[in-house]
Amino acid sequence: MKQYFSNIAPVQQLLLLIILTLASWLVITILGIAVAILFWGSGALMDPNALMANIAFLKFFQIFQSIGLFILPPVLFEVLTSGSILPGDRDLKNRTGIYLLISVMVVVASQPFITFLGVFNNSLVLPDYLAGLETWMHEKELAAKEITELFLVSTHWSQHIINVIIIAVLPAIGEELMFRGALQKIFQSTFKNPHWAVFVTAALFSAIHVQFFGFLPRFVLGVIFGYLMVFSGNIWLPILAHFTNNFMAFVLYQWYMSDSAAGVNPLEAGSEYPDVIWVVTSGVTIVLILVLCKRLNKANIVNQAL
Repeated sequence: MKQYFSNIAPVQQLLLLIILTLASWLVITILGIAVAILFWGSGALMDPNALMANIAFLKFFQIFQSIGLFILPPVLFEVLTSGSILPGDRDLKNRTGIYLLISVMVVVASQPFITFLGVFNNSLVLPDYLAGLETWMHEKELAAKEITELFLVSTHWSQHIINVIIIAVLPAIGEELMFRGALQKIFQSTFKNPHWAVFVTAALFSAIHVQFFGFLPRFVLGVIFGYLMVFSGNIWLPILAHFTNNFMAFVLYQWYMSDSAAGVNPLEAGSEYPDVIWVVTSGVTIVLILVLCKRLNKANIVNQAL
């Protein structure tokens, strides 16, 4: 199987990934329905309104969806095309700690710049003749926010753990395997240019969330994750960076819920721009950290060749 699929064209690889995603989603959906019947009974599945009000079911469905749509397909794709389980698992030659620190610090340092983009993106107003489209976009944004808040609300440590898995762990692993591990590799083979691959993948990554007034900040995060993958050759860096971003949002939301004076809901873009000095410093720091990652990668390749 590897000998056949490893030599197919990028377009065929993309088609293979799509087929694997649809097949995995179908199998996992059927399995999920079977498990849901065991817990909630077949009658519960006949009442969509009741299911949408059942937070336990929504969390259960989200876990199955993450596995079926984002984790299994790229893993199967990698097995078929390269014979390995994880894409981009390059040995970091005793510099693992530095690379992991880089993946955390670049996300932390990016927050003022990401916040600026979020406020800017959220303030965009479409022309009057697109008022209907703008209303629909705001409705999608509100619906996504409400679902996210359902997954963030918890009153016990066990619920915190489950919520972190749903909000931070599974999306970080699944979305990075799919986008940086599979799609970015396919696009790099297509364009013969890592930069085009990073930006196209980041655009798809942001668009797939269907949150139009958060497109720019999510796009920039996708670019950061993409370059972490390019410069390190190791999928665990964008996974850790993605986890860090989502986990920070989780922690900030818990703080916001526990303190009425905590400020703006971290799930909302807000209307106040950060200070310019912080935005500029943040942007420059992102570039410097990624350049550092690139230089470490070059040194790592040289060491492996010696």
